Amino acid sequence: MTQRVHATRRVWLPAALFGAFALVILGRLVQLQILEHEAYAQAARSELFASNTIYATRGSILDRNGNVLAASVDTWDIYVNARAWKDEMRANKGSAVLGRALEMDPAELRAMVENAETVDVLIKRDVPYEIGKQLLDQELEGVIFRSNTDRVNPEGDLAAGVLGFIGLDNVGLAGIEAAYNEVLQGKPGRVIFERDTTNDFIPFGEYVASEPEPGRDVVLTIDRYLQQLCEEYLADAVERHQAVDGGSIIMMDPNTGELLCLANTPSIKFSQLDLSDPSILELMKNRAVTDLYEPGSVMKVITAAAAIDVGAVTPNTTYEDTGVVDVAGIELRNWRNRSYGTQTMTGVLVDSINTGAVFMLNAMEATSPGSFQRYLEAFGFGKPTGVDLQGEATAIFRTPDDEGWSPVDAATQSFGQSISVTPIQMLTAIAATINGGKLLRPHLVKAIIGPDGTRQEIQPEVIGNPITPETSAQVREMLRAVVEAPDRDHPGKPTNYSAGGKSGTANVPIGGSYNDTQIASFVGFAPAENPRILVLVKLNENQDLQTGTEAAAPVFAALADEALRYLNVRPEASR
Repeated sequence: MTQRVHATRRVWLPAALFGAFALVILGRLVQLQILEHEAYAQAARSELFASNTIYATRGSILDRNGNVLAASVDTWDIYVNARAWKDEMRANKGSAVLGRALEMDPAELRAMVENAETVDVLIKRDVPYEIGKQLLDQELEGVIFRSNTDRVNPEGDLAAGVLGFIGLDNVGLAGIEAAYNEVLQGKPGRVIFERDTTNDFIPFGEYVASEPEPGRDVVLTIDRYLQQLCEEYLADAVERHQAVDGGSIIMMDPNTGELLCLANTPSIKFSQLDLSDPSILELMKNRAVTDLYEPGSVMKVITAAAAIDVGAVTPNTTYEDTGVVDVAGIELRNWRNRSYGTQTMTGVLVDSINTGAVFMLNAMEATSPGSFQRYLEAFGFGKPTGVDLQGEATAIFRTPDDEGWSPVDAATQSFGQSISVTPIQMLTAIAATINGGKLLRPHLVKAIIGPDGTRQEIQPEVIGNPITPETSAQVREMLRAVVEAPDRDHPGKPTNYSAGGKSGTANVPIGGSYNDTQIASFVGFAPAENPRILVLVKLNENQDLQTGTEAAAPVFAALADEALRYLNVRPEASR
């Protein structure tokens, strides 16, 4: 008879424990191999593989004649693998070679690597290509070279406020560099490669690369020579008239909207650029585009153009000026309480008569109620011009639809108070009064050139027609009379060319009132019959308290002579 074996605790307990252990192992294997496979595979891959971004060559920025204002050059970013430099001999050799080439102390280099919290320690960015290449050829262990590009400006600080600059990631942060970043930047590539335990590239390991697409070149409307001229004249005027808040000069082709120069002070300078300085945020603004001011008597040009266009007056319409006008119980007076007797509308501009501007406004409203507001909108006030720079501000002024509006608002707006504009907006509106009535979008980019040489021209863009060509011709002659009145020698009169223009002198509004500081400005064009240039000169808070005619107009006159000579415009024999 066969004896039956009975399971005992001594048998089944170890079996159960081994079974449970097997289940735990199996569960863990399922977790690692199935449930978390991707995560662990990715972790393993990250240990085995490294990747670098290959920045595309950023496009150049050129002036209208092809002169290079900003370009990229090949450089190297140099890193050290901290694990590799744990070997003292390797660290000493590498730091000695790097120190000589990069003008750095070898001991400080070793300390930098030793104390770093990352494996790959950045030693220096944008090392010149030739220096980096020489170091690369020495095959220093643990030293990593990553290709990069550096932005250079061959013309120094010229047009720095227009060009702007890029950050460490090669992305534009200000100016054209920011506004046209997608055009200039191109598309970066990427390289993925196998690495060894010291993070060095394995020569015959897996290597995958996607090539970058180069950026496109941007051709500006700016002329290098005219930009330099404007910057020099602005710096001189700011110093001479003690304009403590700087100023602006803009030169435009009034027939196309192309900006030939755009100068501001204060502004960024490449030679003094410190991104860690909080004040850089203020300097990054292009003040001709972002800052508002009351234009003063320059606005009388818009009022005259509107009144003539609506049929309310002609340049020869007369009125009797007593020096004061009552508007809704408020007395509005001329500059320095002057009175001028019988005056034409041309005389209103020549003598800059506030009450004359109110007369034109009243005549306009009597002919076509609400027309002043409609013309302000038609000239582009209250909306951005669309200039191709970031941060553009729009004009601020009270309208009849606003709470608290009164006829006094419209009256003061007619001679340039109670309305705030940007310099670029004022210049754009004045351009429409002298170019046949075309409101053009001001622009800084003339063309875009692809890597294959394909050139895309940026055409002038008409965004409105606020007045007729006939009105424009009349206003142009009125402004010529301002500068060329036979009985006076106007400071804005160029030596070799006919011209027209209008000055503005406005106190700075503070908290609903005005303080003792002022803004002096002048907008002028030349030659008078067929304007090639339109220039706005603006001086902020000039301490000598000279008017726009006295301080800003002479700057225009000198600029016009030099700029037109440079543009090969024949001097006019009658001058």
